[in-house]
Amino acid sequence: MQTIICSHGFGVRLDARGMFTEIQQALPNDQLTMFDYNDFDAEGNVVVLPLDEQAERLQHFIDRSPKGSILLCHSQGSIIAGLVNLSRISKVILLAPPVKMSMERVIEKMMDKQGSVLNLQGVSRLPRSDGSITLVPRAYVESLRSRDPLDIYAKVAADKPTTIIRALDDEVLGLTNVDKVEKADVIDIHADHNFTGTSRHELIDILRSVISS
Repeated sequence: MQTIICSHGFGVRLDARGMFTEIQQALPNDQLTMFDYNDFDAEGNVVVLPLDEQAERLQHFIDRSPKGSILLCHSQGSIIAGLVNLSRISKVILLAPPVKMSMERVIEKMMDKQGSVLNLQGVSRLPRSDGSITLVPRAYVESLRSRDPLDIYAKVAADKPTTIIRALDDEVLGLTNVDKVEKADVIDIHADHNFTGTSRHELIDILRSVISS
């Protein structure tokens, strides 16, 4: 049995909109550890924490997991993998990792959504496709300063065996280029950002192979 620690993406709950739950169901002999990077307000809206605080939460679970555990990351959760001590981790899997992460990009995404409220001095409100609201405090936006995702992934791949699974039809990130992460194994799937539909089965088959190798 493998222990697999799940690192979810931006502004979603611990199950990555059901993806991690479905992976757990497909891997009944392994133990998936899921947790929330975010806080929640009285109305149940997600409150996004700064990256360093998210890293503290991930480190907490890594430190309490068996040595040799696997780290499975989706989207922004891939960046958090490069902000922690991976000495207890045996391999890292990055699903649809973003290659750009900046204050300008976050602001652009917020302004692009109808109903968004941008407040750079306080808390911005970002409507999500599932009808929920993500609250983005200034501290989170500030925490993106000087973060280069590709440098982060290269650091992770130099430290641990790393597999990057790209979603070729990613409607959130577009087609990303991870050539800079030279030591990582890269696998491409025709999938959207969350690997929904038939691509979910292909993803799970690949995960079985990578986890068991």
